[in-house]
Amino acid sequence: MASSLSLFGCTRWVSPRFCLPSAKSLFYPLATICARSAVYAALLPLWLCFSSISQAALEDRSVHPAAQINPARPFLQLDITALGARLLSVGEHGRILFSDDQGLSWMQAKVPVSVLLTAIDGATEAAAWAVGHDGILLKTLDRGETWQLALDGAAINQLVADYYQVLLARAESDSGSSEEMLDELRFRAEDALIAQQDKMLRTLLDVAFIDADRGYVLGAYGLILATQDGGQSWQPMIEELGNLDGLHLNAITFTDTAILIAGEAGALFRRQFGDDAWEVLDSPYQGSFFGAQALGGDRLLVFGLRGHAFISDDGGDSWESLSLPLNRTLTGVAQLSDGTLVFVGSFGAALVKPPSQPFRMQRLPIPAPSMSIVAVTDDRVVLVGLAGAQTLVITSVSPPGLSAKPLDAQQGN
Repeated sequence: MASSLSLFGCTRWVSPRFCLPSAKSLFYPLATICARSAVYAALLPLWLCFSSISQAALEDRSVHPAAQINPARPFLQLDITALGARLLSVGEHGRILFSDDQGLSWMQAKVPVSVLLTAIDGATEAAAWAVGHDGILLKTLDRGETWQLALDGAAINQLVADYYQVLLARAESDSGSSEEMLDELRFRAEDALIAQQDKMLRTLLDVAFIDADRGYVLGAYGLILATQDGGQSWQPMIEELGNLDGLHLNAITFTDTAILIAGEAGALFRRQFGDDAWEVLDSPYQGSFFGAQALGGDRLLVFGLRGHAFISDDGGDSWESLSLPLNRTLTGVAQLSDGTLVFVGSFGAALVKPPSQPFRMQRLPIPAPSMSIVAVTDDRVVLVGLAGAQTLVITSVSPPGLSAKPLDAQQGN
């Protein structure tokens, strides 16, 4: 059950947004922590493992509004996006911040929950969506200043249970359905009902909207929801995706012609606009992807564990590896107007790749692990992570004393 998941209870590698360690984790062997991720090790003193939280506490945080704090005080932020000229960021304890001066100052939004929020995306100039733990989906219609609950874990459990009941009934009425298919659907329908009865708390990992009406929510263990009516209704698409192993879905992006989803164990899925069928793409890597970014046209970038990043110029049909000078986890990327790519991750710096030039490292004001990044001008980015929000001007020359030599290898695939 999701309510008992913790850093040490996860049996496979998950996104740094999925489960985070805590001060109580100090009683566990440090070697185990480091084997999971350098990001987790950095967060070690700050977090409460979910396995030690009571069900009552978990339920409370999904109805308790986020406490107001001093927005200038650093706290863990996991994602950032631009909504027109306004920046929005999300993070711990349901906190959402917004900035109208390119990240120089921030104000805190009014949020009805205090769960960890993992991702945010804009749908229009005024509407945006955010997701997080406990199956929380939030919506704003005033450019991020106030938020309303759109879905919670109970509603998602109901959606998934109803979805499998419909699929099972349809298959049972079809004489062409194999017994193997029926057995699998019966198992999944029963599993969905048990999740509903046990009040399983689902972890949502990404949200993205194509336009005001069409959007997607991704989650752990293969959860995917879609809307065609601006979030008035949501429909699971779990079986349609072709994610047979229920791999975690970490990131979604849109090219000019298609939708791409990236996830655990190198999972890549694509659907062309105007086509109802999803494709399972051949992956260039068997480790987990934590990010996917459209770069214009059919050009795509995916990235994740151990400094692995790949670019496709044909919408994901083929991939070319980027030779990064480090092997640490990548969690975010921004593309500047001249095509320069700026990566962030567990290494506490910015990794800059100008067009037709080698990678170079650039120091952050506070050298802490970062999770997400957005470009705000031709040479300026705002990034969020363990040290909160930071602004950075991308320089044309590497600062003295900071090279792009490979860093120590981290554990994992």
